[in-house]
Amino acid sequence: MNLFIVGLRRSGTTILYDALGEDPGLRCFYEPLREEAATVGGGSGARYEDAFAETRAARERFRSERFAELPIELFNCGGPRAPEEELEPGLPAHVEALLAYLLDQAPDVAIKETRFHHKLGALAQLDPEAAVVHLVRDPRAVTASMLLGRRRRIDLYPDAETFFTARTGRPLWSSRRISEEVIARRRSLDLPADIPDFLRPLIVWKAAFETTSGDGARLFGDRYALVRLEDLSADPGGQLERIYELTGRAPPDPVVDWARAHISRGPEVHLADDPRWARAARLIAIEPELEQAGYSEVLELDAGETPLDLTPPPARSRLSGFMGRARRRSRRLGGRVDR
Repeated sequence: MNLFIVGLRRSGTTILYDALGEDPGLRCFYEPLREEAATVGGGSGARYEDAFAETRAARERFRSERFAELPIELFNCGGPRAPEEELEPGLPAHVEALLAYLLDQAPDVAIKETRFHHKLGALAQLDPEAAVVHLVRDPRAVTASMLLGRRRRIDLYPDAETFFTARTGRPLWSSRRISEEVIARRRSLDLPADIPDFLRPLIVWKAAFETTSGDGARLFGDRYALVRLEDLSADPGGQLERIYELTGRAPPDPVVDWARAHISRGPEVHLADDPRWARAARLIAIEPELEQAGYSEVLELDAGETPLDLTPPPARSRLSGFMGRARRRSRRLGGRVDR
């Protein structure tokens, strides 16, 4: 039985994919809809090789044989080439054919892809008997991970006030463009054009979760499982049993052993207790999704009716901007700049 691993960026899909890579009976493909660039360690950093290498080679073979006239970049269906395509329910013919090709490479195939959140209908047409693992993570942690990045860019968001008010123009793992498209399609959100960075991953989290969870249960029934990264981190063996149960198998010992050795609880959620998380949740009406996913504690951070303040922060002076760049340059060089 084939397995699709679906989840928003920065939700732990790569570390689960890494664990499944220890299964000799499972042929695994990493993000076949991504860009061409190498990704050493993927999103998890748990392995030191280019996670996309094998899938890149298979995709190029397929393109050469079937769609030689198409530029390879058109197989990047979604971010960073065209993030808004991730909200479309269908797949281009050449991408659909690529996925069918990959599914034919072995009796049991696992495909991990962060761009599948609105495409479960297309996946069900490709393989109606497949299983789907929907990995989800606390949206506060996803947001912080997208804003701070792998290098923990505290210099860009040095304090809570900046974290919850800054507008930087950064892509934010494609969530900027996707959130703009969600806002344009859902007029009920009634948000201004200029919103703080931290709201954008939350908007994408809501859109991805409600669509994936609804389509997963409807199209795949008991072959769909919602798995929280926090639960996978706390009990890798138990959650892997849930995942493998979808396929009618028991998790192989090497998979469980690798997961227990490498899947950790991770850092504490950045600014987890700030009431602006709850105010943001009310603003974008994410309450049902938080409760369904098991993150209702976010709503308890502010039980009042205080709205989220969307007032932009004052513009930084040229001097403060210069000093900020100097401090960042000094950190990279290992030196120090006096404040």
